[in-house]
Amino acid sequence: MLLRAADFIARTTAYLAGLVLIAITVYTLVEIVLRGAFGISSNVLVEFVGYGLAAMTFLGASQTMRAGGLIRINVLLQFAPPGLRRILDAFCLACGIAIVVFGSYFVWFDMQRAYERGYETDSVVPLPLWLPPLGLLVGMVAFVLDMAIQLVMVLAGKVRLADESMETV
Repeated sequence: MLLRAADFIARTTAYLAGLVLIAITVYTLVEIVLRGAFGISSNVLVEFVGYGLAAMTFLGASQTMRAGGLIRINVLLQFAPPGLRRILDAFCLACGIAIVVFGSYFVWFDMQRAYERGYETDSVVPLPLWLPPLGLLVGMVAFVLDMAIQLVMVLAGKVRLADESMETV
């Protein structure tokens, strides 16, 4: 059941990351047409693409972890016996959880402060300042949940973080 929940989180956030990528691409193409054909611009392309890239990074993190695409030092893991490998995988997951929770706290704190004070972006399109990092925070929370589920599964000996992809033991 936990593994299915982790799969659902990873798949859903990966689809959301894909939708953000499509939105960025479409918006960039529209901006190119506006500038090239009509000589006008929305003047917020770079800002909105930046928001989208931040969201996309963490929305896609769970699926990237499952595909073995996150940076890991596999030199030790390939020679480690299964028990030590499980400990090292658990250590990597625990460190990842700690780092992302730490970052998530400060993103949340900044969003909460901006909401309470009514801050807006200093841009052509003034948005509430808590809104742009929302996708980033959702991605970070989903990534932490997925890593926590994976940590439980690794400690139980049911899943191994493999070199190429997640393997069920």
